[in-house]
Order: sequence, then structure tokens, then C-alpha cells
Amino acid sequence: MSELETLVLGTFSFYEPMTFSKVILDIDSNGLKEFPDFSREDLEFVIKSLVQQKHIKAVKIDKEIGWIRVMPRRSWWKRIFPL
Repeated sequence: MSELETLVLGTFSFYEPMTFSKVILDIDSNGLKEFPDFSREDLEFVIKSLVQQKHIKAVKIDKEIGWIRVMPRRSWWKRIFPL
């Protein structure tokens, strides 16, 4: 996972779905200083990539699309025998 994907993934919540505008408002401004040519198209590409990697999933919020972060699955033996 690239640094840009990590930065964008950090803005998503496990509990509240976020629309595109909310993602733009909540993204870390200090982290964006490392990517001076970051654009809306780059953000859309990163979000599509994160959906394909199953780190986030698309949900419908009213009439627009939103995304929510997905908890990583743990194997059955780790759930039975926590370390």
C-alpha cells in the first residue's frame, strides 16, 4: 500500500459512512503537503483502489455514494485463542 493510500485510508471511519466532500474536508492537511500535485482524480483513483482491495466498501447515503472502512477479518483460530 502506498503512502497516499495510507493517508486516504486513515480519513475513513469504521462507524460513519463518508461522502466524497466529507473525505476532502477530513483528510490530513499536513500529510497532503508531501503530495503537492494531489488532485480530485487522484483521490477518486485511490478510493477505487481501496474498494478493490476491500479496505473500504461503498454504501449509499441518501442519494449519493459514500464509503465506510471495513474491519480486517481475523482467522477463526485467532478469535478462539487471542494472543
